[in-house]
Amino acid sequence: MPQVVTLGDINLDIIAHISYYPPSGGDGLAQQASMHSGGSAANTAIALARLGVETGLIGRVGKDPMAEWALAELAEAGVELSAIQRDEEAMTGMMFIAVTPDGERTMFGYRGANARTSPALLDESYIASASLLHLSGYALLEEPQRDAALLALEMAHRAGLAVSLDLGLEATLKRTEEVRDLLPQIDLLLLTLAEAERLTGCRDAEEAAKRLLSCGAKAVALKLGERGCLISSEEGNLPVPAFSVEVKDTTGAGDAFDAGLIFGRLKGLGWRESAVLANALGALAASVEGAGGSLPGRREVCAFLEEHEGDPSWQGWRRELRCLLDLL
Repeated sequence: MPQVVTLGDINLDIIAHISYYPPSGGDGLAQQASMHSGGSAANTAIALARLGVETGLIGRVGKDPMAEWALAELAEAGVELSAIQRDEEAMTGMMFIAVTPDGERTMFGYRGANARTSPALLDESYIASASLLHLSGYALLEEPQRDAALLALEMAHRAGLAVSLDLGLEATLKRTEEVRDLLPQIDLLLLTLAEAERLTGCRDAEEAAKRLLSCGAKAVALKLGERGCLISSEEGNLPVPAFSVEVKDTTGAGDAFDAGLIFGRLKGLGWRESAVLANALGALAASVEGAGGSLPGRREVCAFLEEHEGDPSWQGWRRELRCLLDLL
């Protein structure tokens, strides 16, 4: 049985690199395109599995070729798929992702079967056997998937599991009050500064994190892009610098970050080591095209950390880098 269960979307991502956005009614021709499995929960599941964590995924796909493509990449990474639901009517979720020369991505998508994830098909024993439940904020947007996510949260608490939640901007925009109400049930809240500002009305990272803790979250991980991340908990605020990489495509970088932080905490590491690993995984994900099957595994992470162990700019973090290398 899996050590981590993730619940959320499973998509097929079509990624197109464009030089600029066309005007309304114009054409945006891509210089490069590719297809990958995607979805926030699916990406985090893949990244965890590639680090050697037994990971299961709860989601819903259609009965179409897109589902087979997405599930094949998940299976290849080692994700346990027995809890995947099949929809007879809706198509598998699909995202069209436009990537500009700066590596930033803009997504257009249809959630399809994802939104129809059925709470009636959840297996409480499957969730209860894990150590941690990881939820994607996308699962809070529509019923019945929203009911499935909330039921899974109840099951996790009955079994004494830790719970992590990656919010996503849509959930903070459309389910603001509900998200605030959920915070006392969340052990690790993962979000961007824009999402934190939406929930707290505060643009300052440390103050926003403080307010989220006061709302009940046990720990907060703010993803700050090229500024790294800020971890806030009862131990205080911990800023951790970003790794410098050539950004190719930021798709899935935040999901890989989640996996690094979850992995570190499951292995008993402190916040410093866990956050360094999370930043490393996020940086590696941003340096390749697409998410899903492109996300880094243990070998790539070790090589990356070894490279930075001798970097003078990371001198103050050598103990954490060595700790991670010894673990991995």
